[in-house]
Amino acid sequence: MVFPTVLAITIAVLSVQAINAFSPDPTCGVSKGCFKSYECASGDCTYLVTWYRSGDQMKFEFTSTIMGSSKYLSFGLSDDDDMGDDSTLTCKYESGSVSVEGGYNVEETYTILSNPLEKVSGVVTSASGSTFKCTFDRQINSTNPKIFDLNTKWYLFIAEGFITDGVLQEHYASHPPKSENVVDLFAFEVITGGKMNEKTAKLHGLIMVLAWMIFSSVGMTIARYFKSEWSDKTILGQKIWFQVHRACMVMVLALTVISFFIIILSAEGYRDNLEASDRKHLNSHPILGIIVLILTCINPIMTFFRCSPDDERRKFFNWAHFGVGVSSQILAVITIIFGLQLTKAGVKIEATYVVYVYIAAFVIFEVVFEIVKMRERGQVEGGTYEMEIVDEDKKSQVSNRTQKFSRLRFLLLISQLVVLGILTLTVIVYILLDIGAKGGD
Repeated sequence: MVFPTVLAITIAVLSVQAINAFSPDPTCGVSKGCFKSYECASGDCTYLVTWYRSGDQMKFEFTSTIMGSSKYLSFGLSDDDDMGDDSTLTCKYESGSVSVEGGYNVEETYTILSNPLEKVSGVVTSASGSTFKCTFDRQINSTNPKIFDLNTKWYLFIAEGFITDGVLQEHYASHPPKSENVVDLFAFEVITGGKMNEKTAKLHGLIMVLAWMIFSSVGMTIARYFKSEWSDKTILGQKIWFQVHRACMVMVLALTVISFFIIILSAEGYRDNLEASDRKHLNSHPILGIIVLILTCINPIMTFFRCSPDDERRKFFNWAHFGVGVSSQILAVITIIFGLQLTKAGVKIEATYVVYVYIAAFVIFEVVFEIVKMRERGQVEGGTYEMEIVDEDKKSQVSNRTQKFSRLRFLLLISQLVVLGILTLTVIVYILLDIGAKGGD
């Protein structure tokens, strides 16, 4: 029930994002220089900056998709291929209002010019249902060290991010799109941005949430507390609990591998610098994800070397299998928490709070399952001992106790599925729908 719902929401949201995209400018490379998003190649741009010379002015046009209540599209000029010491022009969208401002980057610090519209004129802004746009003129000549002269060739950068109380937040791409070489703004050059975008990042997160907050949790619960159920029934020659456990964990493995390759291919490799300033601990998200992937692959491999159930060494396998499984579950949830707080994820901090509630609920259910397991063991084993020395009525009592605990376990399992399913679905909705939120704030 959860998976079809999630799939339907995913298709709906990605369809909305496709609708929000806009068509490329056919004059790019013909009568205008352009810096366009990677998606423009398929006709669905998410951002586009164009420019051409008109007398002593350079006419710029910024166009970007609207995602949430705020967003900015910034165009940077630099004398090297690293961000820092850059002159910038920015088109800002905030709660329906669109504006233009000039700025300057010193290393990782952005500063608005004392006169944000210095050397800028003819500003025209607009916002439709799906896009916002800024059109303006900028003087070509400049002697201001923070407003670069456009007669010079520069490296070009594009940065996108969110706005809080009028202040530009850190761009949500760890490696913003840039030109490979210096660009002559008087020529009609076309630069295309990288492949990394919000949709793939969100799809990556959605799949990992589904794998570890639903399938892994159910698989672990079934293996630990339901081995005594359906003891006389099998599916394809294996006990039912084992088949359910294995199916869940195979889904975890498959979804984790798929999610890993989605993000690694989209990001075009490993990235170790996702956040700056006071959020650098989130940079451990990629390495934690790799560790989770390794542990997820190790556990099924271990099962090929397990000894028979009656072998005295089987207990070592059981503890190793359990340890790797629990470790991967804990690390996966921590990785999800870090991922949700990444700026480029664009997810509100409330999604992280929901994960905290999920953790608390999962622990509570595990404690209750353990209490039920211990009480069942005590009552049933005690009843079994008495059964050997008293009348046959004890057999019926023990059977009734066993059935009572069996019903209680299934009631707990259903309750766990409902509660964890609702919490997981809530996180997924935050990932998909809170596109314009500032991550971790």
